[in-house]
Amino acid sequence: MAKVIGYTRLSQDSDASIERQKRHIREYTDEHGMPLERIYDDGERTSGWDESREQYQQARSRVQSGDIDAVVINDKRRLARDFDETMRLILDLREYGVEAHTFEEGELDLSDPVQAAVEVLQAASEHEAKKKEIERAREAVQERVDKGYDHGRPPIGFRFDNEGKQWVPDRNGQFEIVLEAIHMVEAGSTYREVEDELDIAPATMSGIMDRRNQYLNASKNG
Repeated sequence: MAKVIGYTRLSQDSDASIERQKRHIREYTDEHGMPLERIYDDGERTSGWDESREQYQQARSRVQSGDIDAVVINDKRRLARDFDETMRLILDLREYGVEAHTFEEGELDLSDPVQAAVEVLQAASEHEAKKKEIERAREAVQERVDKGYDHGRPPIGFRFDNEGKQWVPDRNGQFEIVLEAIHMVEAGSTYREVEDELDIAPATMSGIMDRRNQYLNASKNG
């Protein structure tokens, strides 16, 4: 019986959610009578440029072992965005006779040298476009830094001001809860106790305490 695996990751909010990707993979394999063994998932905020992804490497090892027959993904760039890694992966899929299927486009006929070459060329084009996009984003961030503006996603309890330049307390959101959490920790509460009381995860609370002075100063000034 054929062995089929899936793979998911989410690099940014504009991508299909992990759950949607998994649902698409299951729908595709069910529709095509493909027995899905498991879905390897690298989770959210995972870049396709990162070759060290644990679940990706496990899935790729399955390809190289030759013990699977197909890989199913939501779209072609879920596996890799880097050109060199895409080319190596295509060669592995061809060498070990593993089919590649996407929910969006169906089977990619990589056994056909022409089609494989088309995929490589497309990956090269997208690689260059992504590099330029990243460079533009870096320039935009540096410009904000040079002007003294805040950048990136505001920490919990903050929002951007009306001009989109500085982080300010989100008085209609969680700012007051964050202040209460800080006061609890300063009074001797553990992060777990804060979580039980205010539903703030310990990892989030650690980040809050790293920004303690920023929160307290914002409270005085805002």
